Amino acid sequence: DDNRPTLTVTYPEPGVNRELPRILIGMHDYYSGLDLSSFTVTADFAIEGGKPGDNLASRFRDRGDGVRELVLTRPITSLARSTLTVTVRDRQGNLSRVERTFTVSPPN
Repeated sequence: DDNRPTLTVTYPEPGVNRELPRILIGMHDYYSGLDLSSFTVTADFAIEGGKPGDNLASRFRDRGDGVRELVLTRPITSLARSTLTVTVRDRQGNLSRVERTFTVSPPN
């Protein structure tokens, strides 16, 4: 197996978002399966009481069919240019990584 797992950040969207009420991630591997212990999600901003750079993966809930979601207790309504970094490996060790850059800015 030399194919990387499929990894997608559905929300937040790239660019400008009106608010950040949740983070939604999809992941799957057709061949060897995912190594869920390798799943990491880090942000370069504080979120849900965590510091920038903390691994948030344990806070995500499995929504089925490879979808993981973190619903924020209080949506973020303003955020300068920020980055989420998500990684996961398959059971063969192939790594997928997504960096999502976005801002949160309410409409004027």
